[in-house]
Amino acid sequence: MKYAILGRVIDSISDEALENGMVLVENDRITYVGEQKETLISKEMERIDAKGGTIMPGFIDAHIHLSGTESVHFVDSSPFACLLTAVKDLSDLVDAGVTGVRDMSLFGKHLKEAVECGNIKGPRIMPGGRVLSVSAGHCDFDTNRTVEEANKNDLTGYLVDGVEECLKGVRQQFRDGAEFIKICATGGVSSAVDNVNDVQFSMEELKVMIEEAARHGTYVTAHCTGTAGTLQALKAGIGCVEHGVMLDEECIKIMKEKNIPLVTTLSVALGIADMKNLPDFMMKKAVSVKESAMHSFQMAHEAGIRVALGTDYSNSQNTPFKQIGKEFYSLTRCGYTPMEAIKAGTINGAYLMRKDREIGSLEVGKLADLVVVDGNPLEDIRCLSDADHVKLVMIGGNVVKKM
Repeated sequence: MKYAILGRVIDSISDEALENGMVLVENDRITYVGEQKETLISKEMERIDAKGGTIMPGFIDAHIHLSGTESVHFVDSSPFACLLTAVKDLSDLVDAGVTGVRDMSLFGKHLKEAVECGNIKGPRIMPGGRVLSVSAGHCDFDTNRTVEEANKNDLTGYLVDGVEECLKGVRQQFRDGAEFIKICATGGVSSAVDNVNDVQFSMEELKVMIEEAARHGTYVTAHCTGTAGTLQALKAGIGCVEHGVMLDEECIKIMKEKNIPLVTTLSVALGIADMKNLPDFMMKKAVSVKESAMHSFQMAHEAGIRVALGTDYSNSQNTPFKQIGKEFYSLTRCGYTPMEAIKAGTINGAYLMRKDREIGSLEVGKLADLVVVDGNPLEDIRCLSDADHVKLVMIGGNVVKKM
């Protein structure tokens, strides 16, 4: 198929929008981005008018868990039912303009393969396998079970203790199709058995996981809330920081020197205190991290740290995929410009997916992953905050949501 899409263009390369712009698509690739030129529009092209809206790269959520366990579509806790729920969740992501994700769950590989062969509707997926945690750590969700039972049944967490288990845990995730590894360097808000300031792994455990990931040609990203555990993980050699709730000047310095990206999840951090039906322990922790999260990202902004948009949404009533675009607005609350927020949710996310040469911006030769939204996000970034504002979604030149 060939398309000519006309309207305001934000390409995620320039710092300004092109008001009278045009994007041409042939098969799966972008063939032109620039000023509108009628002479370039052939009779074979389907003409799409943005009607005052904006043509943008598709959104990339660099932090998501496609396990289906907390979804509004949840039916049953069996892994088969959860997998089918995750399939439905993928469709909701696409409708919200999400064309790429980094997933941390057991299902990532299988969902990716199903999307790529056309069996289901969904974004591009970079699977990370399950999240590695110590026992009594951030991913130890039910301490009434044995560690063996937890590792057999959990869809998002995998418990490892000691250097040997850490090595085996990383290899197990690669066996399950992981293309990067996520670990828990600190405690977290949503876990009942630890404190946000807990340091979870030893330096020896961290290093063996990082070294094993490097042997597979990829990186370790770390859940980081408390400062001490974050600093230890940075010194050990992690390749990316998730959440970064309590960064200090030393953390920022290392991240700047080593070009270590930071993934946001600010919509949850800033809004969790207002969410409904959360346990008391979670509410108490949430109140304590809101201001520090904003301060961390303000420091990262001043230092020029590469920031990628992530949500940690699960398609629950509190975190619906329909409103995943709220993360753009949350970033602007920390001092980022709308254009900086857009780049965080497009080209910077593509960098973490290791696909920035193929997706993440509107450039000739790149894959045609794009959206049309019904407003100007540079004037009001909140026009990205709801799926109702996303009028068209294209992935690899295929229209998966029509105007």
